[in-house]
Amino acid sequence: MKKEITYKEIPLFSNINEMDLNQLFMCLRSYRQKYKKGENIIMEQDSVQYIGVVLSGMVHMLKDDIWGNQIMLGYMEPGDLIGESFAVQKVSESYVRFQAVKDSEIIFLAASSIIHNCPRQCGFHSQITQNMFQLMGEKNVQLMEKIEVSSKASLRDKILAYLSMLSQKQHSRYVESPLSRTELAEYLCANRSAMTRELGSMKEEGILDYDKNTYSLKK
Repeated sequence: MKKEITYKEIPLFSNINEMDLNQLFMCLRSYRQKYKKGENIIMEQDSVQYIGVVLSGMVHMLKDDIWGNQIMLGYMEPGDLIGESFAVQKVSESYVRFQAVKDSEIIFLAASSIIHNCPRQCGFHSQITQNMFQLMGEKNVQLMEKIEVSSKASLRDKILAYLSMLSQKQHSRYVESPLSRTELAEYLCANRSAMTRELGSMKEEGILDYDKNTYSLKK
């Protein structure tokens, strides 16, 4: 599980000299904010003017329906962006809710200062803009992965698709999930008890083994 990271480890600041970071934070009107577990960071229909970068903890991107049910669309760990897709739009209204699922700290950067020309003509400005659009592309891939997993016909196929995705990313058949069992069930849009039973069945059949949030894929 990722813990708090340093600025130089944040992909948004890739290829930017550490000595330029203070100037960058001034140009982008940055501020840091801490959130307690369960606290909402951005609500649906909020106007999003700032792009957030997770420094520590974990954030879930959630969609609520009119009956109060929620679907987890994605999760953000340290180094990941939140709210960027909405902040760069002409109408910057959030379609989803972002919630801290652990005690978290976020640094916020003014989106308008990233996507528009810098009046100071800072050398790092074009680099951070390039980095941001690279990360937005990666986020789109993550959402496509979510669609791929959710579109599987059976719960077993959903579980295996998710674990296969982790295996490919971690280059191992022994993988660690950043999601707890309850969070994984929510991500898969499944009942937690049903998912636990399915995991137990696959363990008995020798398809996989698991201990808490670690999984070993056998076949």
